[in-house]
Amino acid sequence: MNEEKRLEEVQKFLHLDFDRYEQFKAITDFASELCEVPISLITLLDKDVNWIKVATGADQFASPREFSFCQHSIQQRDLLIVPDASKDKRFNNNPLVHDNPKLRFYAGAPLQLSNGYCIGTLCVFDVKPKELTPAQQKTLKMLSAQVTLLLELELSQKQLQARIREIEAKNDSLRAITQLQSHDIRHPLSMVLGLVNMVKDGDYRVDTEWLNMISEATGILDGKIQSIINESMGNKDLKLLRYNKMVEEIEDYAILMLDKNGNIENWNKGAEKIKGYHPDEIVGKNFRIFYTQKDQDNQLPERLLDIARQAGAARHEGWRVRKDGSTFWARVTITAIHDAPGEIIGFTKITRDLSNNK
Repeated sequence: MNEEKRLEEVQKFLHLDFDRYEQFKAITDFASELCEVPISLITLLDKDVNWIKVATGADQFASPREFSFCQHSIQQRDLLIVPDASKDKRFNNNPLVHDNPKLRFYAGAPLQLSNGYCIGTLCVFDVKPKELTPAQQKTLKMLSAQVTLLLELELSQKQLQARIREIEAKNDSLRAITQLQSHDIRHPLSMVLGLVNMVKDGDYRVDTEWLNMISEATGILDGKIQSIINESMGNKDLKLLRYNKMVEEIEDYAILMLDKNGNIENWNKGAEKIKGYHPDEIVGKNFRIFYTQKDQDNQLPERLLDIARQAGAARHEGWRVRKDGSTFWARVTITAIHDAPGEIIGFTKITRDLSNNK
């Protein structure tokens, strides 16, 4: 494990407001009850400190990393169980074991992020030796996965809000620039239009063809400027940026935009990660390319689009094909997109890789 990279991930989560969500405390309470132990913690392991972010049965907020049990837990992907720390050589000089509170039992499930780095643990302690049943072990690991999911969701929301604030600030600047440019451009243009009108009124003699050309050109320029101003001053671009940014950064799901014939119009990072194509290689091609030859011969892609047209959405699980020819088991949802009058103008297609489950 790259410890430097792991510590960078830890820093992202250290300043999250754990007290904001009651779910974290509910999980530690349940972990203590489940394992029948007095202490349950959610910890984040930093360079020198093991930060206790949520606790049941303890009032500490930190402990030195060198004495933490969790430093051993993050070295593995599975649950670490220490039945009796007083008999484990890893804790021979650990004051938490040999002095108060004289800890004996420990079980720690690492908080493993979607990128593979372990940032801390969901762990339980007892002052007497103990074992966990298989059911308790399985449930403790499931609770750890739930903590990790909540952490990543909270971080994503925080990052998205920061990005929205950044975009809104840029949008405010754009409004100011647009107003300035509007005045600077429209002022001389108005003068030109005024001169043209004077010629039209007979105050000047000019060639009729020249007059018509100038009139047409200035009218087009005026319309273009008005269009640019209206687009810049509106909020729809900001909303679109919010949505595109959110969709673009999702890596666990392949999210595609299809036209009404099933041709790919947009492609997020998750699609590149799962399916293996760079956007330049796949945008414009038909989504049939992801299906096995058998499914293509049976017209499965077309039938799924027909179902989505009629029912609004189509769902399917089956084998899909990556760029390198390998297959993976996927769950797919295709949803029809309608315009204001209700006509279908395209589809969204969301794919999740379920190979590990399969």
